[in-house]
Amino acid sequence: MLLRDLTEVWISEYEEINNHGEPDKKWKYKEKAFLNMQQDINELDRKSTGDIDYSITNARTTINYDIQKGNGISLIDISKSEEFKPDYIVTDKPRIGNTILYKLEKYNE
Repeated sequence: MLLRDLTEVWISEYEEINNHGEPDKKWKYKEKAFLNMQQDINELDRKSTGDIDYSITNARTTINYDIQKGNGISLIDISKSEEFKPDYIVTDKPRIGNTILYKLEKYNE
């Protein structure tokens, strides 16, 4: 992939903590990556009402980063932040040829 098409993103993972009896997520920085972020709209991204779901974004790369399902993707630098919430959550990670496709959904928690 061409370097000009790549977006610098910051990867995070969460740790389950017990907050006075309530489960909570504490996000922590993992690594930095360069992904090709695109919003491909197709029939599978439609809601049952027929509306287009713009909360789904696809990120592609040929580099094997340590990004797993459930990891967070941030578009701003979170490497020095203590408290943050990611912009997107990785929901799927299929491999198509030598390209890895990360399905991302907006994180609204």
